[in-house]
Amino acid sequence: MIKKFLTLFLIVPFLAACPKPEPEPGPDVPPGPDPGPETQAEIVISSPAAFDMPYAGGEATLSFTSNVDWKVASLDSWVTVSPESGAASASAVNVKLSVEANPGTAARSATIYIFAGDATETVTVNEAFDFYMGAEAELVSGSTVLATNPNVEKFLNEVNYPDRDWTYTKVLDYYGGFNGKTYNDNGQEDPNGKMFNWAYEPFSDKPCSYSIRWNPEDMEAGDMTLTLEDQLDWRSETTVKEGSRYVNITNLVPNDHYTYKVTTAGGKVLAQGDFNTTGSLHQVYFAGKLAKGGCRNGRDLGGWTGLGGKKIKYRLLYRGGRMEEISVADGGPEAMAQGIGAELDLRNSDRLSKAAVPGLDFCAPGIEQGGTWMLKNGNSNGNFGKQCFEFVVNSVRAGKGVFFHCSLGRDRTGTLDILLLGLLGVREGDIGKAYEVTYFAPVGYSVSSSEKSGNPTPVFKNTRNAWVYSDVVPYFWGLADQTEGKTFADGVEKYLLEVAGVSQQDIDDFRNLMLE
Repeated sequence: MIKKFLTLFLIVPFLAACPKPEPEPGPDVPPGPDPGPETQAEIVISSPAAFDMPYAGGEATLSFTSNVDWKVASLDSWVTVSPESGAASASAVNVKLSVEANPGTAARSATIYIFAGDATETVTVNEAFDFYMGAEAELVSGSTVLATNPNVEKFLNEVNYPDRDWTYTKVLDYYGGFNGKTYNDNGQEDPNGKMFNWAYEPFSDKPCSYSIRWNPEDMEAGDMTLTLEDQLDWRSETTVKEGSRYVNITNLVPNDHYTYKVTTAGGKVLAQGDFNTTGSLHQVYFAGKLAKGGCRNGRDLGGWTGLGGKKIKYRLLYRGGRMEEISVADGGPEAMAQGIGAELDLRNSDRLSKAAVPGLDFCAPGIEQGGTWMLKNGNSNGNFGKQCFEFVVNSVRAGKGVFFHCSLGRDRTGTLDILLLGLLGVREGDIGKAYEVTYFAPVGYSVSSSEKSGNPTPVFKNTRNAWVYSDVVPYFWGLADQTEGKTFADGVEKYLLEVAGVSQQDIDDFRNLMLE
């Protein structure tokens, strides 16, 4: 009897020392309050098991009762709860669910946990997405819209530079570029406002964009097609992905009349109408995969008044920043739709061996710098001015619009721009305005990132009273004064004939093809 008692005495302490098994880990959320050993925790939800919220977010009320102290938690930061905990109550408890707006292009869901002792319940918050997320201002049939960026338009309309006086600039007085001034959200100077800097960049090099929309109830399965036409006998067709409720349009020619139609794969018309455009400059932007996005600082030379009061035709000559495969990865079709069939790359690099967009004619003379250096020098293929001009003329003869660029679209590009506009008879004072539009472009175009150390608060320095303009323009005026007509166009023509070695036939053909 004593042995049995001793055995039992030894076994009991041994059992007490054995560790209890650990519970399996659950969600990374705070545990509920301990209800005590004698209360069976119970949660009864009286509100819906799921809340369907609009894309704009909002608030909802979660209602429940709990016979023990409770906690509520959300694992998704876009849903917050208040209060997060409370005491047991036989009456319904109301917890506010605050849902942030959905910035994405897909619906999303969040799970809300209610913990009370060892009891857990969940509800779901479903949030829709904005079908028009990313849509620009809606285009209404019959309306008149601005094609040019409003900041650029204001500058071009208000400034009137004289000929033969490039000693000053006014572009730094305007909002939309690097000028070292602070502005409020309305573009007005404000000492408490923001200043464009290396991280907060201008965007006014992009033209205005608009969206064409349709009734989703009319949609059918399959992709759709946008057909856009204007009074200049231009036409484009763009594929619109299945399920889309809108399509954005941009790169509009100013002072034009457009018609549009959106049709399903089966031919059903979802939207159609017409509109007019206004503006002073045909700006272009081609989407890409760069962080800054696409081919920037782009614009058409068309629209300016030239020789004999004639206008330069649109969609034949474009200037801009670097055009590379990555910068027009998504915008290549749009570039070709704008009539671009040839690329003239003015950069000096051994890697320049093919066009950024497959199918474009390509020329890369390899030019180290702009200004009069570019006009007076050349390589084994001849004078740089001659190479560039002949490629442009031959492309236009073939009906192919030319996009010419360097890296920033500023110095070498600006030099060729002055030459081409000058030859077509654009007034030199107006050429100065066209040259300074680069001011409205971001870092890497208006100012170079390599200039950061010497330009800590970035300010645009390539104005008409600085290099390149103040180098090239006096050179052409000097040649003009040696001619009978003494016009700026005469000076450019004299350069092409006597310095670059271009034929009179090429000059005459270029003017005839470009002016109307």
